[in-house]
Amino acid sequence: MEIQLNLKSAGFVLLLVIGISANFTILMLFLVSAISDKKLMPTDFILTKLSFVNIVVVLVRGIPQTLTALGMQKLFNDNGCKFVVFTYRVCRAMCVCTTAVLSIYQCIILLPPSSKYVTLKQKASQNIHLIFIFLWCINYIIYIPVGFMYSQSEVNLSITKYTLNLQFCFVRLPDEASYTVYGTIFSFRDFFFVGLMVLSSSYIVAVLYKHNKRLQNMRSLDKKQGNSIELKVAKAVVMLVALYVFLFGLDNAIWMYTLNVSKVEAAISEIRAFLVILYNAVSPLLIIGTNKKIQQKLKCISTNAKYKTKETAIAHITSNKADTIS
Repeated sequence: MEIQLNLKSAGFVLLLVIGISANFTILMLFLVSAISDKKLMPTDFILTKLSFVNIVVVLVRGIPQTLTALGMQKLFNDNGCKFVVFTYRVCRAMCVCTTAVLSIYQCIILLPPSSKYVTLKQKASQNIHLIFIFLWCINYIIYIPVGFMYSQSEVNLSITKYTLNLQFCFVRLPDEASYTVYGTIFSFRDFFFVGLMVLSSSYIVAVLYKHNKRLQNMRSLDKKQGNSIELKVAKAVVMLVALYVFLFGLDNAIWMYTLNVSKVEAAISEIRAFLVILYNAVSPLLIIGTNKKIQQKLKCISTNAKYKTKETAIAHITSNKADTIS
C-alpha cells in the first residue's frame, strides 16, 4: 500500500514539475517575443493562451491532488473550494476550446490561396482576440452554478450519486435533473469542440498527404522550402490534437463508467485527474519539440548564457593575475 502511495505521489509530482516548467517556458518566450518584436503572430498568440490555461490547470488541480495523494486532508474551506473548482473547470474548458481554435485556425491558413478564402483568412487573424473573449465569457457563465453554488469542502451526510468527489473538494448537485442538465451541457460542449478538432485535423492530414505526393515530383527546392514552415506547424497541430483526443477518449470512457455505478472509488477520480494533468504537462513538450521559433530562442538563451559564463571566467582569471602581479 505504501509503495502504491509513493508511486502515485511521485507521478503527480513529476507532472507538476514538467507541466509548470514547460508551460512557463513557452509563456515567457512568447511574451518576450511580443515585447521585443512588438507583435505576436496569431498562432503564437493561441499557443500563449494554451500555455496559460495549462499552467492554471496544473496548479489548481495538480497541487491539491498531489497533496491529497500524500495523505493531507481538508485543504480548503468552502470559499477555497468554490474558487478552486470554478477556476479549474473554466480553464479546463478553455484548454479544450483553445486546442480546437488552434486546429481550426491552422486549417484556415492551409486553405487554397484563392480570392474567396483571402477574406476568411484575414478575418480569422484579425478577430482572434474577440474569439477568445467570447469563449472565456461563455465558459464563465456555464460554470458559475457548479463553481459557486454547489462546491463545498466536505459533505455532512454520505456522498450521494449526484456528488462529484474531487477528493479535496465536493461538487454536490441537488437532484437528478441538475445532474443530467449540467452533464449534458458540459458533454455537448466538449464533444462539439473535439469534433471541430477532428474535422479540421482531418483536412490538415489530407493537405499534408497531397503535399507529400506533390513533393515526389517537385524539382524546385525553393518551393519546398517556402511551404515547409506552415506544413511543419500543421503537423505539430495534428499531433497535439491527436494527443488530446486520445486522452479525452480515455477520460470520457471512465466518466461513462462512473455514471453506471452507485459509488465511485477514489482511484477513479485520481485516474481522471492524472489524464487531465497529463495533457497539460505533455502538450508543452510537444510544442517545444516542434516549434522552430521556441527552439531558436532557447538556443539563443543557451548561447548567451555560455558566452556570459566565459566572460565571467576570463574576468575572474584576469583579476587573479592582476592581484598576483601587484
